[in-house]
Amino acid sequence: MAGPHPDELALKLTRALTDLDLDTLVATLQAGGNLTRPPAQTRANLKPILEQARTDHINLLRPPADFHRWLRTPLLSNARGGVASNNTIIARTSTLRGLYTTLRRASLITSDPLTDFQTPPAEHARDALPHRDDLTRLLLNATDPALHAALTLMYRHALQVTEILSMRWGMYDHARGRLLRRRTVSTLDPQGVQALEPLLADAGGPLHAHDDAHVFPYRTQDDLRLAIFRVCQGANLPFIGPSQIRRASLRDFPLSQTDAGYADPRSFELAQNLARSLGTRDPDGTHADPD
Repeated sequence: MAGPHPDELALKLTRALTDLDLDTLVATLQAGGNLTRPPAQTRANLKPILEQARTDHINLLRPPADFHRWLRTPLLSNARGGVASNNTIIARTSTLRGLYTTLRRASLITSDPLTDFQTPPAEHARDALPHRDDLTRLLLNATDPALHAALTLMYRHALQVTEILSMRWGMYDHARGRLLRRRTVSTLDPQGVQALEPLLADAGGPLHAHDDAHVFPYRTQDDLRLAIFRVCQGANLPFIGPSQIRRASLRDFPLSQTDAGYADPRSFELAQNLARSLGTRDPDGTHADPD
């Protein structure tokens, strides 16, 4: 099926951009074979830009002199609040750049409004940490009390896998909610204490739990990773490994050095800075990949 006549394409694009009609714009681009991404993704990438243009009365066919500065607002916007990931910003910019390429070919503009526009560096899946929403889903779906408690301690207090495996009841001061760790003694938050309650009850309660009895049933790192993997599968989540959970803890909670398990202040500072620099994976593991 032949695409629209060039004059017809130019007219439809002009009307769609003048009216900021997203549906017509995407349909016109698709009909002319000018989409570089699936229609749904193109629509999602352009939606915040057109919505902000409507709010601010911006003519995308004749962008203002401060267009680059203005564009930061819709590119950074996030429907969940906060700031969009670097990959989302890159994808939105790439889609808009593709639109302007089509407009130039249709002789609707003579120059690229995005010339010299800088985007942030891409975040790679191996680096980005899971979104807080996905970690919440992981915890909600971890219905086994032992796994729920292990994940809670890993997420809220940055426990290492080796600490989970070696933890015994004698290392836990129930009355004060304090836990002896490899390098420090941490005071657990209410969620951490609550997560241990059913395990402590099964072990005989605070007065009868054997000091040398293991808190968790996992004997190897693979045992714990397999349990997490199964929950992720059931919750339709990408696999979230223990190291990711631990780093997300340093990103998401205002932990003190000792409550995060660090004996050395400098090591704690470096670990926090790393966790906050890795970026966040979009919920459900989706990524807006750059071209």
